[in-house]
Amino acid sequence: MNNRIFIGGLIGAFILASASSCSSQKNTVNREQQVSQQEVTGTITAIENGKDGYMATVKDKKGTISIVTISVVNLQKSGGTFKRYNIGDMIQAKGEFWKDQDGIMHITAQSITEIK
Repeated sequence: MNNRIFIGGLIGAFILASASSCSSQKNTVNREQQVSQQEVTGTITAIENGKDGYMATVKDKKGTISIVTISVVNLQKSGGTFKRYNIGDMIQAKGEFWKDQDGIMHITAQSITEIK
């Protein structure tokens, strides 16, 4: 009888530990999903083609460089319209962003317009 209680207690402790482990992973994921929006306005200085769009290197008036991912899928999800821009075009892009280890901002465009 004592062995059954002991084994039952171990199984219960294992289940409890597993459940709390899963809930803390969910909290971490939710914090990571809270992404900010950013906007960049500047001139396209380089383009790197991808499979469903392209990455445009954009230089603003202050000389700051940003990388804007312009893709059909991401723009459709947010209600934007995909357009292929060229080097020398001035654009304004808005979307979620992150910075790489060199401090360069990367924006996934959710809306993009040409500035004339």
